[in-house]
Amino acid sequence: MGISLAVGDPLPSIGLRATDGYLLNLRSFVTKQPALLLFFGAPTMSGQARRRGTLAVDALVADFARLREAGIATAAVSTDSEQQQTAYADKRNLPFLLLSDERRSAVDLLGIETVADGENVNVARPVALAVDRDGIVRAVIDPVDPDGFVDRAMRALAEPLPVAVDPSPAS
Repeated sequence: MGISLAVGDPLPSIGLRATDGYLLNLRSFVTKQPALLLFFGAPTMSGQARRRGTLAVDALVADFARLREAGIATAAVSTDSEQQQTAYADKRNLPFLLLSDERRSAVDLLGIETVADGENVNVARPVALAVDRDGIVRAVIDPVDPDGFVDRAMRALAEPLPVAVDPSPAS
């Protein structure tokens, strides 16, 4: 399964529960300011999936002040429950919201690959989306390189969208 969004696509309207207890619509969240959304599988995963997710979250934490200064909202999404995410956010003292996609509605709609770890199903590897304030995807970062994905997202949000070229010859 591959991610079903491409640069230039609108982010669909998907409601997820946040660690602050509120229901948050991703589309509404990003229309307030540009956003970097990280889909990851760390809170209840084990092995490589947990390690990759943790490294991606650590990169967001390290660059959070720079993202905030640039006016870019940040949130991370996993398929863990609200309670599991709240415990993870508190333990790691995360400065951004975690969103629970416990029913996997967002990851299924977006085509983000999941993996089972026993009865737990979560994001197989981190995927990030840079979305502008109009709700348009400016970058799909897959795979996430913890050392460079925040810079890549910031560049994508700073540059104009490429103009679509009509492939038909002019008459």
